[in-house]
Amino acid sequence: MIISQKEGDEPTVTNENSVNSQQEALNFVNKYGCVTLFPIKGVAFPSLYRAAFGKDREEKLNKTWSWADHMAQEKGIHYGKLIKKQVTLISLEMFPYFYRVHKRGRFKGTPQRILDFLKRHGATSTTNLRRGLNLVGRENKGEFTKAMDQLQEAFAVAIVDREESPKMLYTWDLLELWMPKDLLKKAETVSEKAAKERISAKLLENKVIGKAEEVGKLLGWR
Repeated sequence: MIISQKEGDEPTVTNENSVNSQQEALNFVNKYGCVTLFPIKGVAFPSLYRAAFGKDREEKLNKTWSWADHMAQEKGIHYGKLIKKQVTLISLEMFPYFYRVHKRGRFKGTPQRILDFLKRHGATSTTNLRRGLNLVGRENKGEFTKAMDQLQEAFAVAIVDREESPKMLYTWDLLELWMPKDLLKKAETVSEKAAKERISAKLLENKVIGKAEEVGKLLGWR
């Protein structure tokens, strides 16, 4: 998959169907530093689904989900919502920089209850998490989803697996307990300014963006 750009134009995605194995998927994530699981409407950004080789939509979907799940299980990537509130896969090389910029530690209400539950019980499926917090039922789905989105964007939780059920829901854990300790320690040695510069440089290097100023808008930096 290549991000191409003509002078004066926005980056565009070309060369689809170029990834055909989990190792190639990992190489793809490592090359770009961060990719979304699925394409973002109106945004030219590398996505694993678009890059996955497949004769039809179903084959591409199956490969995309399988590769992402296994890479997360093997701790080969960080897996959670970030870019434009979409599920994002981040390479281990770039993880400390994203973590340094986006990590937030203060929560209240449902987000804090979720963190407390995971601290007590460890990795937990969506089904068991909602049941344990008495957030079952359609009427509570919005509250739970909003809280999980907030925690993912703050790098407080990580997707670590997928529960075996017809709904194929995620399994979660505290990010600080799941990710390798050396990556968390590395993040502590980097300033926020340096981390932002490293992320910008990576996206510019791969022509995902045309100007460094575009990164803040893309990633929701304050």
